[in-house]
Amino acid sequence: MTADPLLLDHWFGKGLTANPDGPALRIGAASWTYRELDRIASAWAAALVEGGRPARVGVLASKSFEAFAGFLAVLYAGAAAVPLGPETPPARNLAVAEAAGIGALICDPAGAPQLPGLLPLLRGAGRVIAPRVDERYRPDNAVPVAEQAAASAPGPAPPPAVVPDAQRSPDDLAYLLFTSGSTGTPKGVPISHRNVCAFLSAITPRYELSPTDVFSQVCEPTFDVSVFETWTCWAAGACLRVLTRLQALDPVRFANNHGVTVWTATPSLVAALQARDLAPPGTLPGIRYTVLAGEPLSVATARYWRRAAPASVVDNLYGPTELTVTCTGYRWPAGEPARWPDSATVPIGEPNTGLDVLLWGGDGRPAEDRGELCVCGPQMFGGYLDPADDHGRFLEHGGRTWYRTGDQVRRDPRDGLVHLGRLDGQVKVRGYRVELAEVERALMRLTGSPASVLLVDRPSGPVLVAFVMAHRPLDLEGARAGLAARLPAYMLPAQLWQVADFPLTASGKVDQRWLVGEAGRLLNSG
Repeated sequence: MTADPLLLDHWFGKGLTANPDGPALRIGAASWTYRELDRIASAWAAALVEGGRPARVGVLASKSFEAFAGFLAVLYAGAAAVPLGPETPPARNLAVAEAAGIGALICDPAGAPQLPGLLPLLRGAGRVIAPRVDERYRPDNAVPVAEQAAASAPGPAPPPAVVPDAQRSPDDLAYLLFTSGSTGTPKGVPISHRNVCAFLSAITPRYELSPTDVFSQVCEPTFDVSVFETWTCWAAGACLRVLTRLQALDPVRFANNHGVTVWTATPSLVAALQARDLAPPGTLPGIRYTVLAGEPLSVATARYWRRAAPASVVDNLYGPTELTVTCTGYRWPAGEPARWPDSATVPIGEPNTGLDVLLWGGDGRPAEDRGELCVCGPQMFGGYLDPADDHGRFLEHGGRTWYRTGDQVRRDPRDGLVHLGRLDGQVKVRGYRVELAEVERALMRLTGSPASVLLVDRPSGPVLVAFVMAHRPLDLEGARAGLAARLPAYMLPAQLWQVADFPLTASGKVDQRWLVGEAGRLLNSG
């Protein structure tokens, strides 16, 4: 038995070896085999390194062919990929690209309008690969690559990396993602080949996969759950089937029409299906594995999906970007665990193989049963792109460095770790400390529906407000009375509003910024 790869693109090489002429990627009616995708990525990589090997390459693409072939090409070129979202405001993409120090760009038609603004940042040779971009946006330094010619070129396949492995190291960066920063400036999270290979080595044994499997690809490339979708699929030689957002909201039709066997989603996305009952019991019989990640998963939502896909193993995965995609997991037990009320959240379970966890108490010492989750091991990144962002995020204990997640958990002897909410979800109202998660949980228990509690700044001072998502009529006055009976006055939302659906970001999470804006509008109109 050979050891797992230490370079990310070598996991694609496993799929290439196992299923060279099988489909690696399908988008709409188009399909590319492993052999074709390898040839195209190799040709693009050769173009990137011509005139000098770039250290970091921006991939300005949606869930398009350029996004997937481009990411692979960047790795083949011995560089680090920097995903940029075409729907992201240009000023934010510009700040990210400048901070990352990109030396080249790969662009698809959706990203083309932002291409001219990014060109001045390119360093060195400044290569641009934009095969389908309209001439209006394509710069003079765009590399003329013929992807179909590269795919159908005669002769043996090129080596799996344009830059020889001897010139690369597991400690080199594989990709660089940017997360929202508390200061308003995006924080760069560099992930090395060693980090992401440790993740894949830990996560792939959780599933019995083969080249006959079909993975749904739901998440945008700027969201690191897409790393799970793409590379777990390719490591098995399986087919990655890309969905549009509308298709993701109609899983029954898409999964059944395209033979999807592995489905990934955020809990918010499944909750949106649940609110409209778009996945009734037994309608997803072909799904073997369901992976839910990115935010807390309610028991009600997990039960809903489990009934819709009765043959599916449901995995609830947890992890911040800094710990490389996911670092713990909990597998939904067979049957219906009656001990959990619908309003509870599904446990996040046990740490991945190779990781150690520590619960850090509020008294500045390790805690046995409850505290801030700290993690140490090969999946932990080495620090933010800007060292100033490291402040307060690491803990030195027992001769080791631990990453402080900012998440409070408790240890359950039967279910492992249970997520209790964010430590930084604490706000102050009239001088009192309020944990938003506590108010949300109380509201969810009263209404049986997902809730989002926000602090909104007003001229008279900040006020708490709350949205509850439901399609059935809710007794909001009864909920107010119930909250008043459970919480002190300073913890009560000044306003409760019902919405049919929570708006979602491109990553499939609840769009908190939109909710804050809507709350301000409703307060002003009232």
